[in-house]
Amino acid sequence: MKINYKYYGKGKETVLFLHGWGANLNSFNFFCENLKNEYKILQIDFVGHGDSEKLSYPFFVFDYAVEVFKILKKENVDRLNIVCHSFGFRVAIMLIKFFDITVEKLFVSGGAGVKPRFNIFTKLKIYSYKFKKFLNNKGLCCFDILNKGSSDYQKLNNIEKESFRNIVNYNQSKYLKFIKAKTILLWGNKDKETPLYMAKFIKKKIKNSKLVVLKNTGHFCFLENKFYSLKILEELLGN
Repeated sequence: MKINYKYYGKGKETVLFLHGWGANLNSFNFFCENLKNEYKILQIDFVGHGDSEKLSYPFFVFDYAVEVFKILKKENVDRLNIVCHSFGFRVAIMLIKFFDITVEKLFVSGGAGVKPRFNIFTKLKIYSYKFKKFLNNKGLCCFDILNKGSSDYQKLNNIEKESFRNIVNYNQSKYLKFIKAKTILLWGNKDKETPLYMAKFIKKKIKNSKLVVLKNTGHFCFLENKFYSLKILEELLGN
């Protein structure tokens, strides 16, 4: 499977950058440019993203981690630091729990992987959808449920949609306790994709972690306030 990646820079330590769902390795260009003179930089396009090969069958989170691990083995990297955003944190969790690598420092922005807290209105929408689907399958009704979901989701092909469902329905909370790396959680207080309560939950599960909240920023807080985010990252890597 063809995976697009870049490995460059100076220094003894490697920093692996794992982007969010629907993004690509360019998400972290600002940070990579500022770190490349002190660290080796490894940027990767996940399967089905950027210039990597498209999905030929549905993936689970573990499958994405396997492809990243293959690159680490190819480049003889077994000790590293990880910087990740959103879906990238899901992959980082699997790398730490299941693969023969040592992660010394972990920088997480808007990390996904925790079971969402649904309010009553969201629950009613879910139950309504499932009920309509049940009636359709029984031939009792013909509700239009095919076009439900976000515009981004509707743009995906069937394989991508199944992979997306495999990912968003996977609760990885039970693996957080295995993260021993010194960890910074960088969160936007207006993050709607991975709300702040998720960051607080993750912080409780990762003992050696610190939460930094950026005011008036959302899910891409690391880019909305990139200079301060870089400062936090440099402090983590330097300690």
